[in-house]
Amino acid sequence: MRIGVIGAGHAGVEAARRASELGAQVVLFSSESVLPYFRPKVVALAFGQVDLHGIYLRPEPWYREQGIDLRLNCEVIHLEARSKAVTAGGSEERFDALIIATGAAPSPLAVGQELPDDVIALWGVRESLTIRDRLARTRDLLVLGGGISGVESALYARDAGLDVTVVEKMGRVIPQQLGWSAAGVLTHRLRRAGVNVVTGRHAVTVSKQGDRLHVALDDGRELICDLVLTTVGATRKLTLFEQAGLKTDRGVVVDEQLQTSVPGIFACGDIAQRGNTPTTTVIRAHAQGRGAGENALAFTQGRELASIPEPISPLLFRHKDVEVQSVGPAAGDGLAEKVLTNDGETVYRSVLLDNGKLCGVQMIGSRDGFRQLLDSLNQPWQEAASQILASPANNKMGNLT
Repeated sequence: MRIGVIGAGHAGVEAARRASELGAQVVLFSSESVLPYFRPKVVALAFGQVDLHGIYLRPEPWYREQGIDLRLNCEVIHLEARSKAVTAGGSEERFDALIIATGAAPSPLAVGQELPDDVIALWGVRESLTIRDRLARTRDLLVLGGGISGVESALYARDAGLDVTVVEKMGRVIPQQLGWSAAGVLTHRLRRAGVNVVTGRHAVTVSKQGDRLHVALDDGRELICDLVLTTVGATRKLTLFEQAGLKTDRGVVVDEQLQTSVPGIFACGDIAQRGNTPTTTVIRAHAQGRGAGENALAFTQGRELASIPEPISPLLFRHKDVEVQSVGPAAGDGLAEKVLTNDGETVYRSVLLDNGKLCGVQMIGSRDGFRQLLDSLNQPWQEAASQILASPANNKMGNLT
């Protein structure tokens, strides 16, 4: 049985590995010219924290040893869904099942103009290496987007001796994972680390005047810098799959088995939309890739497909100046937040409750009890708190009751 995997990120590599392990012949198509890599480390690559070889998911011989036909710089340009035929590298091939794992692409900066070359979307290896090459000529860096990638970029840039400003359109940093109070403490820590943080504002124009960039914000302020990094979100390239007749929305729509609207074609990772949102994480991409690989082979053998559960996927980030641990929603209607620790400046720990059940955890500057709370998600809060307090290892958990 031959299975084609389109896209070689976390989900694609894991799908290829699992399908090959189960006996399939696997072709893994990558549009990039470098070996598949650990995408969250592209920020560290951009600022010289790691080298290129240090972010590869697997060494080159591993793919041969696993029986995976890895084809680099081989973008799929046409897909015939019913016959499961793909065109890439100048030829067409047919498969018994297909797995789509093309991930996402950076959202364009909404300024309605052509941008100078010194405005770079921090997303993949190519962009990271371009940024790294320009650091020696950079004194002032502007990061547009205050999510986790923007915060990480700012901290590494400070480590490199740059003056850094972060601009976040929402009213707080990392708004998808942190509520107002946690984000406030994180902002204080960032400012203590020398990062200028501007929230509730966005860029409206970017121009190059001489050797420097001039960025106008929506409140009339102008920021002058040498380099602009954008980390403003992700989008999905869906044209190939729409033309093939697959159902799409904000991603390629899949069911609980990760199967698309065409039997025998599966999708996983960032490109896959199951439910209301297509956004995934490395942990989810890995789990979905494994499940897609198993179900693709099951399809070719006429076996029943399995439902693929969604794993718990926390945000874990640690830097010498900042530590963030978070899981679950940032906030929401009907959710109650119980603060465990808050000194207003350096440490914040809280839990989110949904009708009395633990549904989220947010920690800044501390990891005390995070693992225990993570293991107690979806339990009634009083029951979870009692179990945690009963453990002799938990003497620094704070006000659980």
